[in-house]
Amino acid sequence: NKPGKVEFPFHLRIPKWCRQADISINGKSYQKSGGNQIIKIEREWVSGDVVVLSLPMEVTQSRWHQRSATVERGPLVFALKIGEEWKKVKNDQDPIRFGDYYYEVRPSTAWNYGLIEFPEEEFAEAYQVIKKDSVSSYPWNVKNAPIEIRARAKRMPQWQLYNESAGPLPYSIQMGQLTGAKEEEITLIPYGCTTLRISEFPIIGNYSVK
Repeated sequence: NKPGKVEFPFHLRIPKWCRQADISINGKSYQKSGGNQIIKIEREWVSGDVVVLSLPMEVTQSRWHQRSATVERGPLVFALKIGEEWKKVKNDQDPIRFGDYYYEVRPSTAWNYGLIEFPEEEFAEAYQVIKKDSVSSYPWNVKNAPIEIRARAKRMPQWQLYNESAGPLPYSIQMGQLTGAKEEEITLIPYGCTTLRISEFPIIGNYSVK
C-alpha cells in the first residue's frame, strides 16, 4: 500500500424495507442498490474519506387480521394518535406486590376509524408525512412524537369498546356499506410514542369483499 493509504472491504447492509439505497463516497455517487442485501465496497481508502448511505423511506401497508391494514414508513410501524386521559388509581388489591397506586389511561378522542383504501401507486399523495423541526430528548410520547402521517379515514360506529378495550376488529368493508360517516383526516404517529394503540385499521374501499 501507498503511505497513508490502506485497502480493505467495507460492508453496508441495505434493509429489506428500502427500495433503493444510494451510496456516495466523498460527495460522489458510488452505487444505487435495492434492499435486502449486503453491499461490499472494496477500494483503497485514505484518511478522511466519507461514506454516506442514504435509505429513502416510503409509506407502505401490510395486511393483517380481518383484511386490516397497518401503515408503515421505513422500519417504523405507525398507530393512531389518540388523546389520553390519565387517572391515578389507589391500589387496594395488592399494594405490597404492585405498589400503592397505578394509572389508568383512557381515550379522550375518537379511535374507531377505518382507513380509506388507495392503490399503492397513490400512497405518496394519500399519506402526508410531516417531520418536526427538532426532536425532543424524550420523544416517546404523544406530545413529542417527532414525525406524523396524515391519512384519510371514516368512523366505524359498529366498532365499540368491549370489556374496557377496543372490541373485535371489524372486517374491511366497501365504501357503500358505510353510510352517514364523514371523511376525516386522522394523524398517525410512531407506535412507540403511544400508550393507547390502534395500529391495525379496517379498510374502507371499492372492491369485491373476499
